[in-house]
Amino acid sequence: MSTNHSKQFSRDCMVQALIQLLQTKSLSNITISELTERAGVSRMTYYRNYSSMDEIFISYLKDLVDAYRQDVADWPDKGNYNDYRNMLHCYEYFDHYREFIACLVKTGLGHLLLQALDSYILDTYYTEDKGRDFYYTLRAFSGSLYNIYVTWIMENSMESAEEIVSIICKIYS
Repeated sequence: MSTNHSKQFSRDCMVQALIQLLQTKSLSNITISELTERAGVSRMTYYRNYSSMDEIFISYLKDLVDAYRQDVADWPDKGNYNDYRNMLHCYEYFDHYREFIACLVKTGLGHLLLQALDSYILDTYYTEDKGRDFYYTLRAFSGSLYNIYVTWIMENSMESAEEIVSIICKIYS
């Protein structure tokens, strides 16, 4: 296994171990020894990759968002920010990481997902020539995507991603 694959595997193991530990404990009550033992990695591996437990979440979320950006980079047409296709892709993509995002929110780090959504939407759809009104429209839109997504996953709602996105489309039509 190459060094990059080994490092990524160790990081993935630590994320999964942290998610498992958070099922029964708060983040502040989890020790590095517990985490590394559950993950099957050494303490040195932990310290080589992170300076805090929060950093595990921050790093993993960055990887997810980078992968999402790469996933949609090849789309020939980005469409409009509130297109059904764009929102459905976003919800389906992040729903795949539902457990991780629920832990992110439970530990008080949900704002990191909101910041990532803001950044992606602004980078993709905003240019200064579109004006400040459009800038605030995009910020409001990313906030509503975040709030609806968090409500959907934290309440274990029964609606499908398609149903949720249809609701959002009604709001923005």
